[in-house]
Amino acid sequence: MTLTAFALVVVAALIHATWNLLAKKAGGGAAFVFLGVAAMVLIYLPVMLVWWWQTPSLFLDITALQWAFIALSAVLHIGYSLSLQRGYQTADYGVVYPIARGTGPFLSSLCAIFFFGEAVTVASAIGIACIVAGIFVLAGGLRALSDHSPRAKAGVQWGTTTGAFIALYTLADGYAVKYLAIAPLLLDYCCNLLRVVFLSPMLLTQRQEICAEWRKNWRYILVISTISPLAYILVLTAMQTAPISQVAPLREISMLFAAGLGAKLLGEQRIGEKMVGAALMLVGVVGLLWR
Repeated sequence: MTLTAFALVVVAALIHATWNLLAKKAGGGAAFVFLGVAAMVLIYLPVMLVWWWQTPSLFLDITALQWAFIALSAVLHIGYSLSLQRGYQTADYGVVYPIARGTGPFLSSLCAIFFFGEAVTVASAIGIACIVAGIFVLAGGLRALSDHSPRAKAGVQWGTTTGAFIALYTLADGYAVKYLAIAPLLLDYCCNLLRVVFLSPMLLTQRQEICAEWRKNWRYILVISTISPLAYILVLTAMQTAPISQVAPLREISMLFAAGLGAKLLGEQRIGEKMVGAALMLVGVVGLLWR
């Protein structure tokens, strides 16, 4: 991995942890997701219009296979967003976020190695083991196995579900930018545009909820909708040159930021335990990057 790709992923990780903290504080549901995606499309519209003006055939040059992957990405990102917000509504940020961010890269790295033929070394195997251990610690360790409270179960359930969606969209989007040569900004914008289309029936059935959500969280929506696409575009750009099995786990240094932010700003407990789990996952990241 080049220094440029490394820097892109690190910056994206910090942005990602920040917008997830804001999403947790907002505590919104499906209406929040719809408004966020719609705002993304509007905020980045001027950029796309300038690009379209400079390249009139921009959208006409997209092949049927590329559109298929863009549509797949939209569906997977909808599943990710809805499961993530549901998790934040029912469980701790410090549980949902690390489980999601640990499970996703763990699965996507294994699949990238298996399906894309990316190399497996002793170091990468140790790294995967450390990531699994880090997930276990961050989820509460042995105590979590005996905690049958609805909040604890929800954290594990929604964190794991979100992680599965992360793995799926990471593989699909990584393939799209690396092998189908779709520009990261174009992929992300078209994906968000289709997400708006797919979620638009909500306007007919949840109009009052959407209006109420906007009045309550419009500040969070605008900030998240501005920085969230930027973080993912940086990651997609890194994936163009670096192996997916390296980029995916490297993103998880965001958990070092998230563990501190969750404890400091949300008043969540077990900070020492969470830092140990985050450290284990960081060691796992190093192992996966070691070649």
